[in-house]
Amino acid sequence: MAAAMIGHLTPVVKVIIMWECLSCSITYVENFLTLDVQRRRHVKLLANMQGFDLAISEEFPSVRWNYQRTRSKYWYGTVIVTICFFSFSLSLILDMARCTCGLSSTLLMAGTYILLTSSLGLVGFVHIAIMDFVRLRLRLIQKLLHQEYEGSTGSDRPQTTVHRRIAKLFEFTKRCSHLLAELNAVFGFAAAAGLFYEFSLMTCFVYVICQKVLGSEAWDLEYTFMLLHVTLHSYKLIITSTYGYLLQREKRNCLRLLGLYSQHFPQQPLARSQVEDFQHWRMHNRQAALIGSSIPLSVSTIFLVYNGMANYVIILVQLLFQQQQIKERQRELGRDVDIVGPMGPRTHLD
Repeated sequence: MAAAMIGHLTPVVKVIIMWECLSCSITYVENFLTLDVQRRRHVKLLANMQGFDLAISEEFPSVRWNYQRTRSKYWYGTVIVTICFFSFSLSLILDMARCTCGLSSTLLMAGTYILLTSSLGLVGFVHIAIMDFVRLRLRLIQKLLHQEYEGSTGSDRPQTTVHRRIAKLFEFTKRCSHLLAELNAVFGFAAAAGLFYEFSLMTCFVYVICQKVLGSEAWDLEYTFMLLHVTLHSYKLIITSTYGYLLQREKRNCLRLLGLYSQHFPQQPLARSQVEDFQHWRMHNRQAALIGSSIPLSVSTIFLVYNGMANYVIILVQLLFQQQQIKERQRELGRDVDIVGPMGPRTHLD
């Protein structure tokens, strides 16, 4: 049955499909074990996120949370990406197997392949959603700070209320930093495993596409589906790195705005003392979105992955060229030897 389904594929494509299924299974088990070990911290992280919103609503009653809008954004994005991934994966398997063993067997194999490979992407999108949660809260803190700074001059509100609210915003910023640290602890290694899976899969598919282009062979439809697969994995890599960069930028802007507290209230020793304490805390708390335990998640991650992928593809293409040159030399050596006549038996008289 396997020979009938994938017997017509080239050895390289067979190895890549086997490697994809193997690496996907290993990555899935690693994600399962990592998230299972961190399940208590994950539940605690979600509870802290909910408590953070409640605390802001109690201190600033003017804040109205529009969860429906955020849910719609994630819902539509997830549905569109999932439909594209399912359709591309199903088309790739149907084109490779060519339904040689019946439609039901081919659909079963395609469904297994889709469920095996799509679960990793869903974990990555949960990581992106929580990063976006922290990013939006940091942006909200900046807006509230601007309101307090602008409303402190020429307003009827007592200064004690203004300073109390700004002190609360300092506390909320520290809580956001703590949420970011918990996010790294829960999803850091899962994100690193997913990133390695994206890197290895894109490297294999890009090499197969380059081999097809350099071989000047007829373009098959399966290579188009491989190219679409690479596009989807590139999208996940780019959007994950972009959200990590945006989160770090919002945190940097928020910390800079909090550092201007003493400049807006130069006559208040309490403001100067609070800024100094905050700067001291900032020196010892430099959290950023991480993959693994130490690699920052930012736009440079895109360059890191694509640079490594390009290096591996170049090495594989060079090996392909060397293999082709060896085959051409063997054919030329065969042409250089000409047999003039029949070879008879040799005796001692010769």
